[in-house]
Formats: sequence, C-alpha cells, structure tokens
Amino acid sequence: MPASLLNASYSVFSYAVKRYTGISVSPPLPAAISVELSSRCNLACPECINGAGLLQRRNDFISYTLAEKIASELRSHTLSAWLYFQGEPMMHPRLFEIIELFRGMKPVISTNGLYLDTERCLKLASSPLKRIIISYDGATPDVYNIYRRGGDHASVTEGIRRLSGIIRESGSSLKMELQFLLHRGNEQEVAATARFASSVGASFRIKSIQVLDSERAGEWMPTDRRRSRYRLSQGKWKAGGTPERGCLRMWTTAVITADGDVVPCCYDKNAGHSMGNLNNLTFSNIWFGERYTAFRNIVIRSRKEIAMCRNCPEGTRIYY
Repeated sequence: MPASLLNASYSVFSYAVKRYTGISVSPPLPAAISVELSSRCNLACPECINGAGLLQRRNDFISYTLAEKIASELRSHTLSAWLYFQGEPMMHPRLFEIIELFRGMKPVISTNGLYLDTERCLKLASSPLKRIIISYDGATPDVYNIYRRGGDHASVTEGIRRLSGIIRESGSSLKMELQFLLHRGNEQEVAATARFASSVGASFRIKSIQVLDSERAGEWMPTDRRRSRYRLSQGKWKAGGTPERGCLRMWTTAVITADGDVVPCCYDKNAGHSMGNLNNLTFSNIWFGERYTAFRNIVIRSRKEIAMCRNCPEGTRIYY
C-alpha cells in the first residue's frame, strides 16, 4: 500500500480516536492539501469574497520557491493536492512549472475557464493534472452572467470544447468536470448544462451556493430547498447541518495561501486563523505546533467557540 494511502488511513483513525474517546492522538501530516497558486482573480462574482473586493490579504501569486518547498516536504505523505483556493490559478505566470512540482500527488485545479486557449489546453492535457474543474453556471450567456460577472460565456464554452477535443485526440488521462453553482437564477438550466457536459465528455456536478452574509441567503436560494446549504428558521437563514463539535478536516487537510500562511480550512478565506507561515517555518513545525494543536482541541470541544465553524456547512450535503 502506498505511504500516502497509509497516511490518509491513519489521519482518519487518529481523528476518530480523539473525537470518540478523548484520547490525545496527534494526526500525521495531512492526507490532502489546498495550495493557493493565485489570490488574484479576473471576475467579480458577487458572493465570492475576492470578487466582492473583501479579501483583506495581499493579492499575489505563490512563488515557485514556496511551492517547491511545500511539494518537497509533503510529497510522500499527501494523497491529493488541490492547487486552488480563492483566486484563479490559471493566471499564474508559472502555472505549468508549479503543477509539475506536484506530480505524483494527484493535482487538481479549479478554474473559471477563461484561459483555455490552444496553447494552454495542450499543456493541460500533457501535464500531471488528474482533474480540472471548470465553473460553468448556465447554458446561456444571460443566465451564466448572473453570477460570473465579468465572464464571457462564449469564450468559456469554446475553451471547454477545445480542451475536450485535445484530451480526446491526444489520449490524455486528464478528467474534465463542469461545476454548476446552483442558485435561483440558473436552476432552470441545470438539465441543459448537464447535456452540454455530456456532449464534451465531462462529468457534471452541482454545487450549492455559499453567500457572504447568511441574512441575504434568501436572494440566492433555489426553489428546491433540498439543494440549499442554508435553512430558514424563525424567519432567518442559517447554515444547516453544522455539528456541535469535531471536524475531520482539522486532522486530514490544510490550506496554504499564496503568501505562505497555513490555515485550517477553506472557510478561513482571510487567514484569520493562520497557524504559521511557511516562509519562516517548515510545514511540520506548523502542523504539529502548539497553535494548531490548541485549535483542534477547541473544535473537538465546541465548534461554537469559533465563528467560521458556526457558519461552516460541515455535515450538510453541498454537492449533487
């Protein structure tokens, strides 16, 4: 069994021991990491902290040196590397060099699809990427642009078809997934978008929308409440399904920002809970450090003590 798979198994085991017995067990290095290649984005999506202009971190690209350090330290432990967080990874000027660093770690990127020209598509198809997730929230331009403000539906559609053809012609193993961010304005185009995904050999996944302020959730929630991550209770919208304590992700995954902060999860968009910075510490120093250990213990005891955990959809189905 590969070492990374053993590591992932022990990550889950160590969490279960701590969660259900209270015995103090340190997790191994994370089974999965999210590495933010770019905190910059070329769109202005209204419920994205970046698109809304609310990202308080420095807009930047990760340095090649930092990416190399991350890959080198975690390569034999990490089962999966998600090379995205808040920005658009395909804006990075050294994108393909950095992807290459994560060869063997099943790298994945998520993109808005506006950079799928022929040259990049050829490089994507021959790269170590296992999967590319492309945001595609509507079958028609008007519906697509409700959320993807500043986007170009025709350009994205053409890019998807281009990448599909290159994957097919080259025999590439790259998997393409179209992700549909479901909201009230586009729910009528789910079926048409799914058919388009099938026509280009892509998988199709619906993701429930996250909003910046739950009080405005009603503006975006689809009519089918079963596909919402928010629940209406006593006239107020709240994140649904959040457990009182515990979170598997604290034991199995970590997020690294473009400027080197290690944060506990993707809900910490402004790095308010930075556990340390990789420009002056190793990942192991941070992961096994006192600050991270104390944070995990708080989450195990009560999620209510941490604001971002109270609003997290942990325990709620968000993909369909």
